[in-house]
Amino acid sequence: MYFNQFIKKTIGDHSYCYGHRLSIFEDNVYIDGVKSQFKVLDEARQHIKEEYNTRKLEKEVSEDLYETLSYNTIANIIKEYHDVKVTDTLIENYISLASSKIFTIDPVVQQIRKLNKLDSLLENKIHYVLNDESIVAINERTQEFLNNLLQNQTDIIEYMRENKDNFFYVIKKIEE
Repeated sequence: MYFNQFIKKTIGDHSYCYGHRLSIFEDNVYIDGVKSQFKVLDEARQHIKEEYNTRKLEKEVSEDLYETLSYNTIANIIKEYHDVKVTDTLIENYISLASSKIFTIDPVVQQIRKLNKLDSLLENKIHYVLNDESIVAINERTQEFLNNLLQNQTDIIEYMRENKDNFFYVIKKIEE
């Protein structure tokens, strides 16, 4: 038996769409090995394409909003919290960090995100996109608590950034 025949017997016909493996097995469509509600590959492809385009548009709009912030405003925020020489590169790094929505305890990033209207849609909530692309939201009080508690704990912050299970595991452990 050839490898292609083996794959076809075990996971069915498959193709790729925007980095996701689509396969049909026993009249079900699987996306990355997970059974979906779709019965036809074209429906699954269309769904993935729409999701991809939506994420891309959100990212572009968010980045554009951050790019319109004045460097003076961001420089003043950096000076308020850190005693460092503010350069264009530092400002651009903070803009990049804020627009990525990655979990951080840096108050500069949080202040920059407050200036972006899209980042403050949920009142008193801060949302983050984790490495596995899951989204978590915490209130400002929890964020302040984490800022104080995790100041020099880069390992824990990196662990929390991986996925929502890790994120909430740390939150629960802190509450105990």
